Amino acid sequence: MDALQSGLRESGFNIGETESCVTPVYFEGGLVEGTNCVVDLRENYSIFCSIVVYPVVPKDTIMLRLIPTAVHTLDDVKETLEAFSEIRDKMAAGEYKKGGLKNMSIA
Repeated sequence: MDALQSGLRESGFNIGETESCVTPVYFEGGLVEGTNCVVDLRENYSIFCSIVVYPVVPKDTIMLRLIPTAVHTLDDVKETLEAFSEIRDKMAAGEYKKGGLKNMSIA
């Protein structure tokens, strides 16, 4: 948990003030971007996380929830940090907007 959360913070991600193993990662965007991002993470990076959008979080905010477990290794954390850096770039480039990614099952 500490390695993931400190790595995300050091990489410039907003994870709020969490004190539990459930690790939120906040992005700007809406349901379409968030859904496409979660599908990309699952299908292309083998990372499962849940998505939380409005009305649970403010409009135009996406919260992805990661839950590290005791079986996750430091290599898993490193791969997750690399994947999140890539999806941040995709999000900034607008690739998760409707029709932005090819071969996505949701859009």
